[in-house]
Amino acid sequence: MQYNYDFEIASLLIMAIILLHFAFIRQFPVDKTKIFGVLLMTCTAECCANILSCIGLANAAFVPQAVNEVLAFAFFVLEGLASYLLFRYFLVVCEFKDIEKKVVSVIGTIPYVLFTLMVIATPFIGFFYYFKDGVYYQGFGAWTGYVYIIYYFVLDLFLMLYKYRVINLRTKIIIIIYLLVAVSMVLLQFRVRGMLLTSVGNAVVLMMLYLAMQNPSEMLDPVTNIGNESAFVGQMKNLLNHKNQAIIVTVHLRKFHHIQTVLGMENSDILLQNVGGYLFRLCGKFHVFRTSEDTFTVMTDTPEHAKLIQAAISERFDQDWIVQQNHVMLDMDMVVQHYPGEFGTISEYMGMRQFLLEKAIAAGAQAVVEADASLAERYHRRMKIEMAVSRAIREKTFEVYYQPIYSIREKRIVSLEALVRLYDEELGFIPPDEFIPLVERDGNIIHIGEQVLEECCKFLAHHVLSSVSLGIRTIHVNISTVQCLRQNLADMIMPVLERYHIPPSIITLELTENTAVRTPERMKKHMKELGAKGVSFAMDDYGSGNSNCSYLIQFPFREVKIDKEIVWASFESETAKTVLENEINTIQKLGIPLVVEGIETKEQSDEMERLGVDYIQGYYYGKPLPEAECLRYIRKSNCVPELYC
Repeated sequence: MQYNYDFEIASLLIMAIILLHFAFIRQFPVDKTKIFGVLLMTCTAECCANILSCIGLANAAFVPQAVNEVLAFAFFVLEGLASYLLFRYFLVVCEFKDIEKKVVSVIGTIPYVLFTLMVIATPFIGFFYYFKDGVYYQGFGAWTGYVYIIYYFVLDLFLMLYKYRVINLRTKIIIIIYLLVAVSMVLLQFRVRGMLLTSVGNAVVLMMLYLAMQNPSEMLDPVTNIGNESAFVGQMKNLLNHKNQAIIVTVHLRKFHHIQTVLGMENSDILLQNVGGYLFRLCGKFHVFRTSEDTFTVMTDTPEHAKLIQAAISERFDQDWIVQQNHVMLDMDMVVQHYPGEFGTISEYMGMRQFLLEKAIAAGAQAVVEADASLAERYHRRMKIEMAVSRAIREKTFEVYYQPIYSIREKRIVSLEALVRLYDEELGFIPPDEFIPLVERDGNIIHIGEQVLEECCKFLAHHVLSSVSLGIRTIHVNISTVQCLRQNLADMIMPVLERYHIPPSIITLELTENTAVRTPERMKKHMKELGAKGVSFAMDDYGSGNSNCSYLIQFPFREVKIDKEIVWASFESETAKTVLENEINTIQKLGIPLVVEGIETKEQSDEMERLGVDYIQGYYYGKPLPEAECLRYIRKSNCVPELYC
């Protein structure tokens, strides 16, 4: 039979070009790239074997039968391997894991093993082909070769459908086009046996894979020409799949947005190139990545090398960076993580990295934070707390405790502050200073604030408003910066008050100075709108930061709460005592009622009374209590008969 191998030659040229480019442009050595490299060489060799075999068969009079037998054998071996390798490539792309990966691997490997065994047996039993008098004939099992190829077509399609939500659109398009082209070529060749089309489908899919998924530029950061975040994620997946040891060093540039403003974008890019180039020379091509605008990541596999890298990076950042003859001092934070010691997944790595960066930022410029068992334990506790918070928000299981506010002049409890509390079955009671910063960071404080206000209104409606002689005139509710950033705070608060028929004058919203000055114009708008309806505002934690009387002038606060830290300090230091007395005198002259927090002893209480303070809050007059206990405490303290409960 005369064979037409023009299409095979064209396919060979395409694959040869890809192979040369792949060989000269080295890529990150992840599993996907390694499999692609073997697949590319296999398909190229298969195409060569097919062409040479056809030439040999066409010239059987001159070519020894043994040569043709070797070429035919090589072609079938390579054809079986090519289909299997393409399946392995898609298996990696679809990111099968654990038991799923094992099951699919078995499903894909068994046919390959059987096919290979039959190819090995063919020279003896003539299964796929046989030679007679130097002439090539198809064997009795030749049809199974087509079944084998179609089996992998179906299996590759199954992988795509099963992982439809995981793989990206490019991969889906590549698989579909490849299947359409390859099936068409197989059917056509089955009908026209003399037309060789085996490698056409391979050439199409290899070209698409190389341009869309193996394109080296897809893995490079355009500014620094080192690995980008995609390359890093690929290396991480490779690391996790093979469970190799690794130390990952993250270098975060502090206040880089400010540097961009000062230097301009062009010079900032030069600075990034300098940093990336230094790390590249220090660590090598496949070990350095720019994983975000202001963050570089280095991977190494030995603790000794990691220590040398850390020391070198710290030493370099103690020196200036030169940009267009400008000397730039770069502050950085460095965190070090170990695999498999501190994380087992990419999400765990990312979460812990953010946690460690927060610690490094808090520690000051040029800080190095290395993960250890203690930090890992604290991180995992934070993750559990975040899950506990999510459950509590979903199931509305936050509790509201109430702490009494005592009037020195009236000698009785006149107000309460509502304080949120969280109990989890696994973690027990979680202190507010653990979960409040987390929910403020992720925005969930809005949902908690809504639940707290709702519970306060229920408490007021059921117990306080119906018992006037309890003497509770106001209830203080904390609002966060996130809540105040909303366009209309009144729309969140007033409907709840109206639903429970709560007079707005009984509600005092507490906010810190930082909350007030974050968005001053919006905060003034909130205070004006809610103030017109009767809601009061109190400045909380006065004296804890940069608080001063200018904020009391700028915002219409009707009450000020002195932070407990300055109160406690006043009993230890004459300087702090003088500051406290001056602050109290100033606020009193402004005619704003004053609450002093943190009063825990009679000595402290007597001193506040001497200074003429209006109200006191602290453990000396009552700790935060659940609803029922708080009511009993108020009745006892204010001498209210049980009749009024």
